[in-house]
Amino acid sequence: MSLFKVYARALRYLGAYKLRVSLVVVANIVLAAITIAEPILFGRIIDAISGKGEVKPILFMWAGFAVFNTIAFVLVAREADRLAHGRRATLLTEAFGRIISMPLSWHHQRGTSNALHTLLRACETLFGLWLEFMRNHLSTVVAIALLVPTAMSMDLRLSGVLVVLGLAYWLIGRLVMSRTKDGQASVENHYHTVFSHVSDSISNVSVLHSYNRIEAETKALKGFADRLLQAQYPVLDWWALAGALNRMASTIAMMIILVIGTLLVQAGELRIGDVIAFIGFANLLISRLDQMRQFATQIFEARSKLEDFYTLEDSVREREEPAGNADIKDVKGEVEFRDVSFGFGNSSQGLHNVSFSVKAGQTVAIVGPTGAGKTTLVNLLQRVYDPDSGKILVDSHDITKVTRKSLRRYIATVFQDAGLLNRSISDNIRLGREGASEEEMRRAAEAAAAADFIETREAQYDTHVGERGNRLSGGERQRVAIARAILKDAPILVLDEATSALDVETENRVKAAIDNLRQNRTTFIIAHRLSTVREADKVLFLDNGRIVEQGSFDELSHSNGRFAALLRASGILTDEEVRKAHTTEAA
Repeated sequence: MSLFKVYARALRYLGAYKLRVSLVVVANIVLAAITIAEPILFGRIIDAISGKGEVKPILFMWAGFAVFNTIAFVLVAREADRLAHGRRATLLTEAFGRIISMPLSWHHQRGTSNALHTLLRACETLFGLWLEFMRNHLSTVVAIALLVPTAMSMDLRLSGVLVVLGLAYWLIGRLVMSRTKDGQASVENHYHTVFSHVSDSISNVSVLHSYNRIEAETKALKGFADRLLQAQYPVLDWWALAGALNRMASTIAMMIILVIGTLLVQAGELRIGDVIAFIGFANLLISRLDQMRQFATQIFEARSKLEDFYTLEDSVREREEPAGNADIKDVKGEVEFRDVSFGFGNSSQGLHNVSFSVKAGQTVAIVGPTGAGKTTLVNLLQRVYDPDSGKILVDSHDITKVTRKSLRRYIATVFQDAGLLNRSISDNIRLGREGASEEEMRRAAEAAAAADFIETREAQYDTHVGERGNRLSGGERQRVAIARAILKDAPILVLDEATSALDVETENRVKAAIDNLRQNRTTFIIAHRLSTVREADKVLFLDNGRIVEQGSFDELSHSNGRFAALLRASGILTDEEVRKAHTTEAA
């Protein structure tokens, strides 16, 4: 993307404030016109003094310009700051909503810290560009646009010097940008690496303390920072060279104007005031060209950040469902997978030709070794991903033809890691159903065996759980998550080993609550502990993304297959029990 396109898109974000931006534009035109007029007025005063002419009218005119200049300056300063701050806040909110609504598959692929880094850096970069546009860029462009024809109307020869100076700045800028384009992109990549390392280390600080990795991680960060500087220094050197060349060109141009102007005055072809005006024009042009160079540098350095942000902005939003997708309603809980396959790019993990059906109200246990595809299966049910082939039906509706939002309204999930927000216990439970009453929320907590520990806290349900729930124990976090699912009261329930973090006594209490919750609900249990699957109506044994066995617990445990072997290895089923079962069946 060219610098012009990067900058033009940045300015398009101001399009919602057309009237206020128009006022700023008009004010900047006034400021630019007065800036051009000042050297001319100063030259006329010099001519009036040297020729004993009338000075007062010129001074009154200058005073009038000063009044307009002050009004325009205040308007620009006030509106520019308000617009930039307001638009930054709005953009942050809009982009946050856009990012958080992206499919979970997108988040898994891109990484949360990367998206956060991109958003925050882009907001600050755009804020700086908007301020500079309204305070300096616009007036600079207008001033240069007015300066050239004004100067040419006074003297073409001296105007030629100004034009050559402008071309010199442009050529120097083009040279440096071409030399530093790849280097600046490398700098941005290093910034992402540094930010990701810091974010990753802080989010896992307990692990680093436990394994005495603090010094090692700090040393690693220093290495990343050193590599960033190694990429940054050559870019800075080129821009320093550009500054020196521009300064040299400016000095030479000023000397040429003085020499030519002196000769023309001596020849009687120019007045002293005209030469003074051109010196003012030259100083004005030099300062504006320096601003343009800084402005170009600013956009050049921002290009990688903004291109990354624009890519993020252009990503497909989750809420933008394909045309024709309708809300699913009154779900009973019948689920069917028809020859479903799904893969993760070049990875061998995924699902392959998975088929099964579940009646409303049945409980399905999904078992198998790590990486077998258990979590992928329930993620497909919730449309975290869409299958590559085959169909998933809920109440005979193809879920890819219904909106994600309506589908997930009928599915409650208890994740293995609980997944709590840094808010109050009440807020976390109410994620299940935002409009729930206080009494309903408390009943859900009681059903999840969470009320006992909540009510011992000083703030009770207003207790803040901390980042990712770190102020609660693992069992407490899980009980809050279970209460959230109970409150949602959805016809389809997904339990990712929901009792894994509980002690035996609490697990028995929560199990009773879950058993009640499962009544008349279709339940999928991702089972890591096989003791939790005894009461399942159907067991799916997955391996390498395929269903290798399916049936009831009793059927599979007596079949002497993979599931039975796993039960024996876990000590849940003995060889003697298997022999007795086969003897009974034979009789």
